[in-house]
Amino acid sequence: MVGTATLATPIGQTSLGNYIFAGLQTQNWVFVLFGCVAAALLALAVDQIAGADRERARGAAARPRGAGNPGPVARLPRRAGPTWSRPQARYVIGAKTFGEQYILAALIEQRLRDAGLSAARREGLGSGVILEALAGNGIDVYVDYTGTIWANQLQRDDAAPRAEVLGAVAKWLQERRGIKTLGDLGFENAYALAMPRRRAEALGIRSIADLARTAPQLAIAGDYEFFSRPEWAAIRSAYGLAFRAQRQMQPEFMYPAAAAGDVDVVAAYTSEGRVAQYDLVVLDDPRHAIPPYDAILLIAPRNANDRVLADALRPLVGAIDVALMREANLRATGGGKDSSPEAVARWMLEEIRSRQGK
Repeated sequence: MVGTATLATPIGQTSLGNYIFAGLQTQNWVFVLFGCVAAALLALAVDQIAGADRERARGAAARPRGAGNPGPVARLPRRAGPTWSRPQARYVIGAKTFGEQYILAALIEQRLRDAGLSAARREGLGSGVILEALAGNGIDVYVDYTGTIWANQLQRDDAAPRAEVLGAVAKWLQERRGIKTLGDLGFENAYALAMPRRRAEALGIRSIADLARTAPQLAIAGDYEFFSRPEWAAIRSAYGLAFRAQRQMQPEFMYPAAAAGDVDVVAAYTSEGRVAQYDLVVLDDPRHAIPPYDAILLIAPRNANDRVLADALRPLVGAIDVALMREANLRATGGGKDSSPEAVARWMLEEIRSRQGK
């Protein structure tokens, strides 16, 4: 019961899962360890209490009880870290933990297979974890976002022009990690604060600066990473935001929660199709607290000079605008066989070929 209670986090309820999920996503093993150990100790304590109650109910003398099986707790530090065993494929494609990443990983896989190359996907990796996997050649390619690396790796809290951010990120990746930036895909998936349109209009909110005035009466939801990221710290610092409640949610639940009025504000993604689906309005960022987030194709150090891989992926560079990505993301939420990452990726590939006249 205690173990499953950590799963309240994906639907926006506060639990020890907040530490576990956020820690896994941002590779903060202190958070992971704290959440896991606290949950384990709580479970052991509940077990002790329940056992004592059973003994009293039976009228029997309390039997000596150990602290429980220490195996899972003892193994927590070792299991908290990622492992990079490679699937049996020539190329391994990484993906983070949300729908857009699954679609893009499937798209890359299909491009590689169309070029006669074997490929496999490794999905569900947090931002810090996936970059380490690429730098350590545990995966060969994935799509990241310039703002994520700008804030998390370069430790920059300013929002420079897009070209400057892209150039600085590519240089840092090459010089510090040996990672090659093949190019940007053509769209930006930035964090943004969004509200249901009718709620924003009723409160007279058009920008994050407007939001700051009423935030103490409102609730905000974000994904597992957002409230642990430098961008959130930058937004709070720039606008002095302080909300009545702050909830972590799986993105699939976050947008319907806003539409239903369960939360007032969400940390949305600008390429997310559900922003339009649920009639959310993206709030302006007049103080430019949020950096640009161009989607970029990254290649592992061992593949930096792999012309076969580069040639197979180059048709994707500059080929995906934000309208195409939004439509793809929206299709993926529809349910049924046509909404799987593989089906949506096939549709995208046909759209790209059609636009390129191929």
